[in-house]
Amino acid sequence: MKVVGITDIGLVRKRNEDNYLIDTERNLFLVCDGMGGHFGGDIASRLATETINKELVFNGISDLPEALENAVQTANHVIWETGQSDAELNEMGTTVTAAVMCDDQLLIAHVGDSSLFIIHDNEITKPTCDHTLAEHMRKDGIIGKDDERYKSFHHVLTRALGVDNEVEIDIYQLKVMKDDWILLCTDGLSNLVEQYEIKDLLKDKNEPQEACQQLLDLALARGGYDNITMILIHL
Repeated sequence: MKVVGITDIGLVRKRNEDNYLIDTERNLFLVCDGMGGHFGGDIASRLATETINKELVFNGISDLPEALENAVQTANHVIWETGQSDAELNEMGTTVTAAVMCDDQLLIAHVGDSSLFIIHDNEITKPTCDHTLAEHMRKDGIIGKDDERYKSFHHVLTRALGVDNEVEIDIYQLKVMKDDWILLCTDGLSNLVEQYEIKDLLKDKNEPQEACQQLLDLALARGGYDNITMILIHL
């Protein structure tokens, strides 16, 4: 397995509110995109990565789903409590997409609009679902992806860590295979680079370092209006 992580402030934002974590001993990988007044986004995403890293304890695949969900729920509570104790941080929160690889199984915990993609046999899939108002309205049949309102509501989160005392967490379990690519990223990348472009860029590549830099360069060339963070894994 080869893995590379990268984060960039982008071309517009004045600070980087993203955080990521790579722990190759436990095969734990996560990206977080913070939000909320002053320096709250920075703090929320940092608290999420630190807390999940500290709290995640498991013995094998059988107890991993519960352990991962509990670690993310604890991170949510830590961020929420911190926000309650400081008026300037009261509305802070963060997305989280966390993945743990155990044998040939990939466990994913997801809240918000960061993403995880899997590229297998030159096909790309996105098991995670964006928790945005636009996606909620699309599922209800109110708007389609080509509707102008979809773009307007795409940045409105319906779930984030730290906003409430408890949060609903999506948990996925998937099988992965040798030569698969796994990409975790914040929306600073996924809003500017299409899925088919990610798939085409990774075709015939073996080194994630080069591919990761090319993805970053592509997002920056298209405006880089948000922080850009990704973890790219080649099995």
